Amino acid sequence: MKTKIVATIGPASSSQDVMKGMIENGLSLVRINSAHADIRDVSSITKMVRSLNKDVGIMIDLKGPELRTGEFPGGSLKIASGKEYIMGRDIVLNNMNALSTVQVGDRILMSDGEVTFEVESTDPFTIKALNDGVLRDRSRVNIPGRFIELGTITDRDRTFIKEGIADGVDFFALSFVQRADNVDSLRDFVMDSGGDQYIISKIETKSGLDNIVDIVKSSDGIMVARGDLGVELPLKEVVLAQKHIIKTAHEDGDFTIVATQVLESMVNNSSPTRAEISDITNAIIDNADALMLSEESAIGKYPVQAVRTLKEVSDYVEERVSFDSSYYFKGNTIAYSVARAAKILSDDIKSDGIVALTHTGSTVRMISSLRPKAMVYAATVSDSLARKLNIYFGVSPLHMEGNAENLSFSEIMDYIVGSGRFSDGSKLVMTSGDPYFTFGGTNDVKVAVVGKFIGRGYSFGESLSGTATYTGNGDILVADDGKTPNGDFKGYIFTSDIRPSLMSSIKGKTVVTKARLVRRIQEGERIYIDGNTGIILTASINAKKNSSR
Repeated sequence: MKTKIVATIGPASSSQDVMKGMIENGLSLVRINSAHADIRDVSSITKMVRSLNKDVGIMIDLKGPELRTGEFPGGSLKIASGKEYIMGRDIVLNNMNALSTVQVGDRILMSDGEVTFEVESTDPFTIKALNDGVLRDRSRVNIPGRFIELGTITDRDRTFIKEGIADGVDFFALSFVQRADNVDSLRDFVMDSGGDQYIISKIETKSGLDNIVDIVKSSDGIMVARGDLGVELPLKEVVLAQKHIIKTAHEDGDFTIVATQVLESMVNNSSPTRAEISDITNAIIDNADALMLSEESAIGKYPVQAVRTLKEVSDYVEERVSFDSSYYFKGNTIAYSVARAAKILSDDIKSDGIVALTHTGSTVRMISSLRPKAMVYAATVSDSLARKLNIYFGVSPLHMEGNAENLSFSEIMDYIVGSGRFSDGSKLVMTSGDPYFTFGGTNDVKVAVVGKFIGRGYSFGESLSGTATYTGNGDILVADDGKTPNGDFKGYIFTSDIRPSLMSSIKGKTVVTKARLVRRIQEGERIYIDGNTGIILTASINAKKNSSR
């Protein structure tokens, strides 16, 4: 599965058994919603997730400053269509200064968009109701199209940020991002507090949508928060807005998360609706990196089934859709060119994976955005970076150990073999710096085959693995003189040229002729023949088996 799954943890998913079930079904990132979480939850959730799977990331979704009404006598206010209301007298906001940029003719939405007003005058500030409705205490207020200065984070957010840094969470999601400087302000606070977490900007206001290009440049990831965005925009515009946001983020190398009502019916039902499956499918086709569950996993009856549903749909779509990208990186052109070459080479030779040796994650992000057909394996010595990169489409962490700057190519191959993810003969496209990791700049791409090199010759037939034999007790016959004993073999290796009289008897088999060996192939040794190149390999015998986590 290349599409990643994000799940909000809550009462329905806070047990270790449920969390384990979600992880086993493909969960990549756990969301802690600070609006409903206790500060003590950060540490306990992080410890539980880490004990189950070190590659699953943790995100704290910061509540941020909100614009809301105050309280009403009796707890509510009945609104009559056509009636005028004075702001500050009839309806009070928790931040009246937010109205300073509002102009006559603007619309103000309250109670999650259920009640709409139009500004009649700014002195006194008068609004006219455009429909009937009821406002309850602390109703949410939206002013589409206007930048509302509310600040970036609250004192409560700061507390969660510091706790998250102390516990080693991986992401902070910023609510109600309107401009790039909102993101920059949060990043400055995180860095000043000693953190290096990735910043996810939630696009849920019209001003955020209008400024998406600059916001993307300041962010690591983008969340399409369709709930609030659907209040600020006419509903008919939300789908195209989602596509625009994903495309803009994708072209800059940011990952994207599509959120809100992804599988809302599964809060109470064990199966989704057809419309939800269609919505998920289109989000994947749009190049979304991840899909997020909110109430479905936090308070729903079927959190594990909801994750499983996302996995099943993703697997089906990914097998049948050809993903591509118009992405063009505007930074290090050498690294981008290598990433693009890796994608093209991998697609052309139908490689079994792209292994990107990474110190900062930049190359992995570029390759992921280019959407190669093969999985991208982020080879890194940093557990924290591995979790961060695990949210990108088609990326899987490959943990390594030791001093990254001193790893030789053979040691790196040992880790790859020891991971247990690749069988003998697997073709891998590898990208790295030269020397590996030292400068953090990618300038090298090569094709490697899993296994120890034994020799090479002229080949025809399919690729093949099996046990070598000189006597006839194996799958692949090795003949030094071109003579073959009786027997039905899957393949043949000749160190000399093949005699024409043998052609009919071995027709349709895998054959290597004029093989040049660096050492003698042992009787009973398991070997692999690459039918395309004539390369003969055997499995590495000194792979670090403990490198796979």
